[in-house]
Formats: sequence, structure tokens, C-alpha cells
Amino acid sequence: MLTPATLKIYNASAGSGKTFFLVKNYLYLLFKSTHNDEYKNILALTFTNKASEEMKKRILQCIKEFSNQKIKKEYYPLFNYIKENLNLSKDQISERSKKILCSIFSDYSSFSISTIDRFTYRTIRSFLPNFNLEMDTDMILCKITNNLLYRLNCSEKWSHTLIQISLNKFQEGRNWDLRKEILKIASLIIDENSFFSMKKIKNKSLNDWLILRNSLLIRTNRFEKKCKKQGKKFFKILKKTSIQKNSFPYLDLPKFFQKFKTGKLIMNPFIHNRIEKYIKTGILYKKKVDTNQKYLIQKNTLKILLLYKKIKYLYKKNIVSYILDKQFLNKLDLLSLIHEIEKDFKSLKEKKQILLNNELNQILYGKIVKESFPYIYEKMCLQYKHYFIDEFQDISFLQWENIRILVENVLSENGTTMIVGDPKQSIYSWRGGDAKSFLHLLYYSSDKHYNKEIVFMNTNFRSFEEIVNFNNSLYLETSKTLDNPYKNIYKKSQQKILKKSGGYVELNFLKIEKKKYNHYVYSKIKKVIEKLCSQKYKLSDIAILVRNNAEGSFLSEKLVEEGIKVNTSVSLLIKNHLVVKIIINFFYIIFQPLSYQKRANLILLLLNNNIIHTKEKYHDFLIKTIFLPIDAFFKKILRSKKTFNINDLSIYQIAEKIILKLELFSEKNTIYIYSFLDFIHRSMKIVGNSILDFLELWESKKKKESITIYDNIDAIQIMTIHKSKGLQFPVVILPFSDWNGNDISSKKKVETWINVSPRLYHGFDSLYLEIDTSIIKQHIKDHSVLLHFYKDYLSKIKFENINLLYVATTRPIEQLFIFSMYENIRSISFYLKNFLKKKKLWKDETFQYSFGISKKMN
Repeated sequence: MLTPATLKIYNASAGSGKTFFLVKNYLYLLFKSTHNDEYKNILALTFTNKASEEMKKRILQCIKEFSNQKIKKEYYPLFNYIKENLNLSKDQISERSKKILCSIFSDYSSFSISTIDRFTYRTIRSFLPNFNLEMDTDMILCKITNNLLYRLNCSEKWSHTLIQISLNKFQEGRNWDLRKEILKIASLIIDENSFFSMKKIKNKSLNDWLILRNSLLIRTNRFEKKCKKQGKKFFKILKKTSIQKNSFPYLDLPKFFQKFKTGKLIMNPFIHNRIEKYIKTGILYKKKVDTNQKYLIQKNTLKILLLYKKIKYLYKKNIVSYILDKQFLNKLDLLSLIHEIEKDFKSLKEKKQILLNNELNQILYGKIVKESFPYIYEKMCLQYKHYFIDEFQDISFLQWENIRILVENVLSENGTTMIVGDPKQSIYSWRGGDAKSFLHLLYYSSDKHYNKEIVFMNTNFRSFEEIVNFNNSLYLETSKTLDNPYKNIYKKSQQKILKKSGGYVELNFLKIEKKKYNHYVYSKIKKVIEKLCSQKYKLSDIAILVRNNAEGSFLSEKLVEEGIKVNTSVSLLIKNHLVVKIIINFFYIIFQPLSYQKRANLILLLLNNNIIHTKEKYHDFLIKTIFLPIDAFFKKILRSKKTFNINDLSIYQIAEKIILKLELFSEKNTIYIYSFLDFIHRSMKIVGNSILDFLELWESKKKKESITIYDNIDAIQIMTIHKSKGLQFPVVILPFSDWNGNDISSKKKVETWINVSPRLYHGFDSLYLEIDTSIIKQHIKDHSVLLHFYKDYLSKIKFENINLLYVATTRPIEQLFIFSMYENIRSISFYLKNFLKKKKLWKDETFQYSFGISKKMN
């Protein structure tokens, strides 16, 4: 009997040489085989294009280097590994390398190192060859939303439903325009996190939804009537016995029953303990109350206590079901459109012959489920004997299900599979990534058809000693705040140090009011950059890692204004620049001369930025100028005696004229001006010389138009933490370590699918809701459904946010600078402060902590 194959799983911590390890094992398979085209039997899957290209490049560079007589020093470790483990001579390796290279270049398409998304698309193309990939999902969703609204408004069957939804929203004081809401529901259809829940309700008819809606209304109305009845009974007792409301302490009991009387049931009236104290003592009157009122309350205390206990029992028994029903009702009318949205989706995709990038995993999974062993894989002639799967922690559940069948098949035929990942770097849950698949493989799963071998790669080849020690201590303390299964991940994450001693970590806690915080952080960062430059670091050695594009754009714009070169992956949107705002306002006024709002915007932009000046108060100047005839208006703001003549000028020339008249050119804004002028030039090729058409195009494109930053220059790198994963830098600056990391309160609403009883919900077993976090926190003790949901959600939030911090703090080689708000107790800085307190280093009103010795300035 053959020994089962082994599934090898490598838990590779940050800086543990994961790429080197993958390349080493890939080369081993190539040189172990007697065939020069063994690469055709190997499939390596990575998460990003950059990772796949880097792996390809390294493998080819190694093979090329091995083919030379003189091998560069950096390739010795890999060369010696192949030589020693396969018992090959230098000449044998050189000869084999030449043949392998020749084979790869003669059939490069079979050199299969690919992203998972690309592999999925290639697989789908095998059974849907005539469909093209559409990357602009937002554009398709907008088209579907517009088509749907037009179609349903013309439908007698649906128009009433749409009107009712709008009226409900209007009565609640919300925006009655349905476009945004329908767009959101449409996006759920292709959201991988909603796949299984959405699959169950896609085919529900309008009648199914109406029956459910009616049932929920009956149930909620019945509960509200019961509560109102009990609330009214209290006031009947007062009226019948002549008890005055102000005889009760702080009016607590009258206020309590008033909530029930008016049907205000969502916010928990039992959340405050003061009433319970009165109830337990049985003394319901104020200390200073006249004897007659005291007597009346004492005489009726038993009635009031029984009424209180009855209403408490009624409320506690039904409130969570009531809350869920009310929240479901808020979305029910919109969810009833899903079947219609799905119809439009299919119609548009078939008409345009497209597949959306976001739905590829769902399409392939649906195909695989229908077949015992996927015929599609056989049809593609997938004869792979070896699989390498990188960044496994970022793979979604569906992606793993789509690949798993191949892995199990190859292992059953005595092939090999190597899975590499790090749960601590799982930061892509918003696109379906889920570390639980990796955790399941590491700790829980087993299979009779193959063995499982787990290797922990805990040696840090990247960072200097002080940085590794800091991270080891920080995340050991942080692990104690996590729940299982996440606790052990960080508890066992201690790394061994390989790099030389040294390194420097600096924690800065800034005490300043929130509205000035960003600018204050920038001033501190600028000093750090000056210090680093004096230590002989190049600008390109420095990386600034941010949580989102807005933070990155702010810092990038400030640095560019200071004349500091920046190389950034975040968008420096030209729409945010002052000069662009001025020109766009000019265009709007030229097109609509009587648009006084645009005139006011332009005047204030010019005054507030000292482009034009006046001795008058701004308000007085505004009133005198805003209503002038258009020619006089332009003369006034341009401080010109001549008419602002734009006849026979192109849009491009008008923009140039505005820039010259207002003297807007400067060294700091040149890059923005030229980027905007370039956009105008490109736009005129599409829309001609029409200002109206240009403005419409601008509104549709302005959220994506950014300045061009060139690569291969000595410049500070600014990127999001997500983009930095897999990279390393001599110095890392983490400027805004203040994202909410340990509390659900950072969100006003939580969006989720809740499993429900089909018996109670007319065949529906899963429903979507948006629920206020304040409601969850008030009622989690009352019901296991909310309690379980809350704990699971909160645990996942904490884990993901700590992962973000982990990714950021493990990028630097030599120095790490972290900036955080001193008083933000709910932010990610909680873990930094907690670490300092546990190490007994924290001191109140101490704002800077350092580990290691900073380099001396030259």
C-alpha cells in the first residue's frame, strides 16, 4: 500500500524569507526531474500580480545565473541548496539550466506562476469563451440601477412598491432617492461575503416578500400594542388614585412607562439600574413628598410592582425578535427587488458578453458544485503534479473551495502541494479574504487520503534586533486581549533574530485637539524626514504607511508643496487642488452666468487663499460682487478694466487665460496644473469644445484623475498598509496609528446577514439587515443570537486591526517611527499603550518612548 502524500503547510511570519523559500522549492522540483519541461507540471498561485511577477523573475534569474560559469554571490545559497540536496555537480547544474531556460522560453505560456484571480478567469474562459472580463463593476452597477428604476417606474406591478419605499424613507427623515439604496442592494449580489445568503433568496418572488412583510408587520404591531397597553395601565393607576407624577424619584417610573405608552421600544428602557434599586427596596416615592402622596403610593405599590414585573417579562421575552423584525422591515422592500435586479444583471451581461471581475469566484464555484469531478479542469488539460499556494491567509472561502478539489486530486495521485501563509497578515476581509480557512487547515482539518505537515517559519531575516524585539514584546502582550482562535496566533508568533544588532523604534503620542491633529502630525513627520536625511538616508529609503488614501493624499500634497519628492501609490486627486477648483468654478459660471452659488464659491476661494484682496469685510465684498452683470463680475474679481473675453477660445485656452490672469502658477502647484491641463486636452478629443459636455465628463471622472508620479526617482514612498504587504524598507513612518481597533462603536451601523428560522420567516432562512451598534450593545445580554453575533464581529474586528498594525510594524529593516493620539482610548494605540503599561514603561504626560539607539546625525 502506497504511503499517502503529504500536504505541507508553512506558517511564515513576516520577514521569514517566504519568497526565497518558495523559489528554492520550485527550483528543487525543476532540477530534480529528468525532464527539461517539468515547469509544465507545476502551478504556483499568488495573491497579487506583483507577487507573481516577482516570483517568475527570481526563478528565471536564478536559472540564468546557474547557467553561467561565474555565479554571483547572492545566488550561492540557492545554488548550493540544489547542488547538495540533489547531488549535482556545477557543470551538471549549468547544463541543465541552459536546457530548462530554452524550454521555458519556447513555451512561456506554460510557465504557470499566476494570481488566483487570473487562474480562475482562465478556467472560466474554458467554458465561457465568448465572454470578456469587465473590471469596472461600479459602472455596470450604475447602469443596472438606472435601467431598473426606469423599468419598474413604468410597471403597474412595481411602481406602487417604489413609491411606498420612497415615502417611508421620507417620513423617517432620510433621503427618499432610491438610487443609492438600490445600488447597495445590487452590489450585494456580487459580494462574495453575501454569496450563500444571496443564493437562497435570489429567486424569491414579490409575493413571497409581501407575505413575509405582512407577517412581520402583524408580529411587531401585536407586540407594540401589548407594550402600549401596559404603559397606559400605569397612568390609569395614577389617574384613578390621584398619585402625582412628580412624587416619584426623578420622575423615573413615569418616564419609563411613558416610553411603553408611546411605543418607543427599540432603545432599552432597562439599561439604567436606578429604577431597579427602587423596585428592590419597594420604596417608590421621593424622600421629600407630602404624607398623602406617600400614603397613596404605598397603598398602590404592589399594583405598580406587579405591572413593572409583567412589562419587564413581556419586554425581555420578545424584544430581540421584535428588534430583528423591525430591522428586517427597514430593508425588506428593497430586498424584494433582488429578483428584478438579478434579471437585469443577466440581461446586461449577456447583451454585452461580459463577466464582472468581482463574480468570477462565484461563477466557478457554481460550476464545480454541479459536477462530481469538474469536467472543466479535465477539459483544460490540467496535468499539474505540484501546487504552490502563496498568501493563503488572503484566499477567500470560495477561492479555496475552487482550488481544494485540485489539491486533493493531486495528493491522491502522490503529487505535492505546498501552502504558505501567515494568519497575522490577513487584512483583506472586505474582498472575501478569511484567515479562518488557514486556521482550519493548521489546527483542525484532517483527511484520510493525505498526511499533513505543519512548519512554523519564525526566523526574521529582515529587521534589525531592536525592531524584532519590539514586535515580539508588543504582540505577545496584544495576544492576551484577543479571543480564541486568534489568541494563539500571536501568542506563538515570537521570532528569532538573524540580522545584526541595532535598530531603532520610536513611539510618539501627540496631545493636541483633533481638528489640528493632521497638520501637527505632518510637522512632526517633516522633522523626522530632516533627521533621517542628516543620517545619510536617501528619500527612497523612507516609506510612510497610511490606513487609507485620504491620509496618504494629505501627506503627499503637503510634501509636494514643500518641494519634497514623493513616489506614491495613493491617489493625489487633482480635484482637491485649489487651482483646479478655481478653474472649474469659472467654467460653471461661464456656462451658467446666473449661478450665484458658483459665484459665491469662486469669490470665497479667491479671498480665503489671498489670490484677490479687499479692504472690505468679506461679507460686504461678496454681497456687492455676486449679483453684478457677468462682464462686471469678471472685471471685479480679476481686478481688470478689460472685459474677460473668451470668444473664439478653446476650453484649454480659457483655462490658460484664467491661470495667467490670476497668476496661479508657482513651483508648488505646477504638477497639478499640468495634470489638469492634460485632462482638458484629452477630454476635448472626446467631447469637443463644449463646456457643458466637458463639465459632465469632469464630474464622472474627477474621483479618479490624479497627478502622475514617476518611478525610479529618489523620493519618499507613500502607500497604504495594504499595498505595503510583502515589501520592506530601511525606514518606516506610521503617521496615523489611530484607526478604531478594539471597539464596535467606531461604526454607527453594522451590516450583516442573520440566520433565521424558516418556520417564523415563511421559508426564508437568512435575511440582511443594517442595525445600529448602539442597539446591539443595549440588547446583547437579552438574546443569544445578538450575543453570538456581537462577540464574533468584535473579535474579528480586533484581529483584523491588529493584523494591520502587525503588517505595518514588520516592514522596516532599520528604523520605525509611530505617531498616535495621546487620548484616543478606542484606537489601535490602545495596544501600544497597553504594551508600555505592562512593561511598566508608561508615564503620564510622557509623549515619546524609544527602543534602541538612533543613528548619529552627520
